[in-house]
Amino acid sequence: MRSLPEINSLAKKNPSHVGTALAHESAEKHVSGEAIYVDDERDIAGQLHGAIGRSTVAHGIIKSLDLDAVRKAEGVHLVITAKDVPGHIDIGPVFPGDSVLVESKVEFYGQAIFAVAADSLELAQRAVQLAKIEYEVLEPILNVKQALKQSSFVRPVHEQARGDAVKAISEAANQLQGELVVGGQEHFYLEGQVSRAIPGEDGDMSILTSSQHPAEVQKLVSEVLGLSINQVTVEVRRMGGGFGGKETNAAPWACVAALLAAKQGVP
Repeated sequence: MRSLPEINSLAKKNPSHVGTALAHESAEKHVSGEAIYVDDERDIAGQLHGAIGRSTVAHGIIKSLDLDAVRKAEGVHLVITAKDVPGHIDIGPVFPGDSVLVESKVEFYGQAIFAVAADSLELAQRAVQLAKIEYEVLEPILNVKQALKQSSFVRPVHEQARGDAVKAISEAANQLQGELVVGGQEHFYLEGQVSRAIPGEDGDMSILTSSQHPAEVQKLVSEVLGLSINQVTVEVRRMGGGFGGKETNAAPWACVAALLAAKQGVP
């Protein structure tokens, strides 16, 4: 097996050679730990750290939200809720249905309800635990059979058919019947979900994000802040290791960081 320097040397000598293995430009850095991800960036002057206050029920209506203790917690500079969003609440990238912060109805366990900016990540994470939230708990839909029974669909039903499938199967000489359930799973990314937002002049915002889709992050941050898209600059230092999931799932954290940064006027 050839070493990485040998491979790169051969590739440089004959770059058009078919079949030459080229090492990823960041391969050595990734393996050695030298690669700088968003979370590795050093704090800049005045930087605060954000944490999310999440729902503790899977489905329900927020009856009351008491954040007084959160605001008074050590190191806390700012607490925001959906009422503090100057632009769009819904950050669904393709279809509507994803709120950056819950307005009243909780639709899954751990959904973002409010956000805190504090002197350190630890202080921010401690502060969000002090929230007093009262819910009207609703019955959650936890499996496909429940959803079908209640006609609860993520998107409108779309059907394609040719002939009478039910009749054809019932009259078939050979039949096979069974059931397959696939539970949706999220995987661990090589880089965590994290963003840094830096407010600039004239309301502009710069975002350093862990994402596979900087243009989508730019669009959603601009909409949440109520800015034109050219007022938001998005930088992605390293792309990859997300396996598709970070194309969309990185955007909410950039949006929350941008909301905190814009409101407080600091990174």
